Amino acid sequence: MKKQGTWTATFLLLILLPLSLFAQGPISGEPKNDPARYFSLSIRYAPAAQTIPARADFSAPAPSTPPAPEKFTFKSLTGDFLKDAGQIWSYPAHIRTRDILPIAGLAVLTGLLIRNDKAIYRGINDYGDSHAWVRAVSPVINEMGSSGAWGTAAAFLCVGLIAKDDKAVETAALASSAMLQSGILVTFLKGLAGRQRPFMADAVDHWSGPVGFFKRFGSGQFGKYDSFPGGHSVTAFSLATVVAMEYQKSVWVPILAYTTATGVALARVTEKKHWLSDCLVSSVLGHVIGRLVVLNHRNRYHVLPSAGVVHGSLSFAVTFSSH
Repeated sequence: MKKQGTWTATFLLLILLPLSLFAQGPISGEPKNDPARYFSLSIRYAPAAQTIPARADFSAPAPSTPPAPEKFTFKSLTGDFLKDAGQIWSYPAHIRTRDILPIAGLAVLTGLLIRNDKAIYRGINDYGDSHAWVRAVSPVINEMGSSGAWGTAAAFLCVGLIAKDDKAVETAALASSAMLQSGILVTFLKGLAGRQRPFMADAVDHWSGPVGFFKRFGSGQFGKYDSFPGGHSVTAFSLATVVAMEYQKSVWVPILAYTTATGVALARVTEKKHWLSDCLVSSVLGHVIGRLVVLNHRNRYHVLPSAGVVHGSLSFAVTFSSH
């Protein structure tokens, strides 16, 4: 069963997603009889950028002017969600050479944890059982991987709508999308792995594969074969990653977000619901999916500043565009 668990973990780690990049060509808009050349610059995302006024002759009609940008709305989230889902689920068919090394490294680390999960599990729980503060904190922080995570996203939404804070509304929308994406993926992977939870049969590590999916329908068996990977951990890290990236200019927000998510992953072990390897894989998946959702959003709704010489004068402009 150990070999089966290692191979299962290796397969699941292939879901890890490379971050997509984008490139934009130069914007051409000078009259044909003007020998001057344009040059343009592009950045991924600059929501607070201001358009620098250009000379009047810069706005002359040009056939290559970019189309009007698509505004980010809740309605557009549906299309974005489907695009992200397509990228996530099709990734195994598009693995690139540069992705192999980090995936292999993580697979090796996961395999080592699986081989030592029993000892690690007993050590962590022995420590928790002998320290009252762990027993008090563990159930509380555990909720940040389920209702607490969704409550946090709802809080961002409410504050954003009331205070008219676009950043908070955007954070709520992206966090919800990332948590849904990771939740759907992890539910599917749980069915493939069928790993027995540690609270069953005195912490016997057993992998039943897809058969475990059907075992859940037996009397009192629901959820007992859903250990790998962890749902709470993937939810917590999806939320933490989105919040950390949206508020990355702050020193404390990313620290608080990732510390809380790490606490959730450890709490799943002290609550006797998961092995440590479950939490490692789900934490990585949550982080990667959270980054993918945010970066894809930034690539779809970005700003293109441009500068050039028009009719002998240096001019600047900022063009809003989307994919």
